[in-house]
Amino acid sequence: MHVLVTRPETDADDVSARLAALGVTVSKAPLIEIAFNSIPGDAIATAAGLIATSRNGLRSLARSPVLGQSLTKPLFAVGSATADLARDLGFTDVRVGNGTAASLVPVIVGSQAEFGRGPLVHLAGDHLAFDLRGALAATTVNLTVVPAYRSIAAKALSAGIQKALAAGAIDAVILMSPRSAQIWGTLVSDAGLQKNSQKLTYVCLSKAVADTLQLPSRAKVKVADNPSSLEIVALIRALAADFVKE
Repeated sequence: MHVLVTRPETDADDVSARLAALGVTVSKAPLIEIAFNSIPGDAIATAAGLIATSRNGLRSLARSPVLGQSLTKPLFAVGSATADLARDLGFTDVRVGNGTAASLVPVIVGSQAEFGRGPLVHLAGDHLAFDLRGALAATTVNLTVVPAYRSIAAKALSAGIQKALAAGAIDAVILMSPRSAQIWGTLVSDAGLQKNSQKLTYVCLSKAVADTLQLPSRAKVKVADNPSSLEIVALIRALAADFVKE
């Protein structure tokens, strides 16, 4: 079984290694490149806490001279992987959602008595799958969005990946965000490989990712029950077992 990992380079290695351990063939086709922004020190200095809905927000912070003054502030992490990175960086108070930005809303609201009207800083990317500010608008949470990183779309699939798709040599594609699904659709169309791509199994982090693909009803799509890379690996494990049986 041949699986295509489309995550950015910063996130692809861990998933790829887990999949390789299952005995599947893994190729990488990053659909997004991450570019880190400078984080303003005054925003961090006045923050009552920080929010990270992606590890890339923390990676940007780790490159900043203001990391040290951040570590004693509460850190609201979207899921376990982001929380693990926060702890590795030295954060001492990490509060964790279940893998989606929406799941952080009750965690943040439930902690509001601790920080009152003090601003929470969201270390955000330039493309957000969930409007956290909008979701908190009905509360008294004071949210400041700091652009911590940018996601740059790939301009084309590599010649090697295009050749493998044309030959039917790839069996499954992993897509981890609605934006990556949108980019995938664009690049496949640009390469004239729409019919080839419809034969693949799509392993998606969420229903929102799957819906963005706009595939025909007969297409094979697997959606994670819980939005985590571990669940994605579990789905691939099940697919690989079925692949062997065939």
